[in-house]
Amino acid sequence: MAQKPPLMIIPLNIGRKLAKPFRGFGYLLSKKFPDMKEDLQASDLEMQDFEYLSVAIINIIFMFFLFFLLLFVLSYRVQLKPLNEALRSSLLYSIGIGALISFALLRYPKIIAGKKAEQIDKNLVYALKDLLLQISSDVSLYNGLVNVSKAGYGQVSVEFGKIVQAINTGTPMDKALERMAINTKSEYLKRTTWQLINTLKAGASLKLALKSIVNDLTIEQRSKIRDYAHELNLWSLIYMLFAVAVPTIGAVMLVILSSFAGMGVSNNMFIAFIILCFFIQYVLIGFIRARRPIVQF
Repeated sequence: MAQKPPLMIIPLNIGRKLAKPFRGFGYLLSKKFPDMKEDLQASDLEMQDFEYLSVAIINIIFMFFLFFLLLFVLSYRVQLKPLNEALRSSLLYSIGIGALISFALLRYPKIIAGKKAEQIDKNLVYALKDLLLQISSDVSLYNGLVNVSKAGYGQVSVEFGKIVQAINTGTPMDKALERMAINTKSEYLKRTTWQLINTLKAGASLKLALKSIVNDLTIEQRSKIRDYAHELNLWSLIYMLFAVAVPTIGAVMLVILSSFAGMGVSNNMFIAFIILCFFIQYVLIGFIRARRPIVQF
């Protein structure tokens, strides 16, 4: 079942029909976004790149006219602006909103694929340790994949479940693994899968291969945690600067300037300065959280 991006308010079945005249333009536009096809596959959006772009165009056009109509009614009927001014302001705001929606729809597959990759990286080591334990107990790789797919390892279990389903429909195991390696955006899972494929083709020991993969992933993830800990010292200092030093010193300077320099610092300027400091702190917290490696031990 295909997912629908939240900003696509037109149902997919209707959007596909309405977008047929725009498929040629969507095909040309897909040449400008060569990564769109891989992002759609990795995000489980069951659409071709040109089809997704053509449906996105229909939704952008619909949202543009919807906001234009709403803003025009608000400006002309409620705020009682002149007709020309209401049309001009509504058009400009609608173009801006349409541009934001276009950017969001174009980025949506990459964002979803990235979030799935984060969820895979979060539980991959645990799942591989489970698979290694089963292989060490003389369980076949297929049965091990079946067990891991049912073990509740989040997105990793989902991805392994896709392999099991593909094998059950007649796809060779190496081809099913290769398909997962191509479609995923998780570098850890991609590397793990290719190593398993090479091991299967070479007829080498799966137990040794999995043990090596788990050790390499564990070392690399711990290295990322150490690097993040060192990096966190700098960002903590910058955050404290904007959380304590800048608001305190800035507020004192504004009071001094308003009292002695005759700059006429108003209450609104003072409030705007405080709001700006809070906004910078919020952005820094979001940036620090985004830099945190998605790993667990």
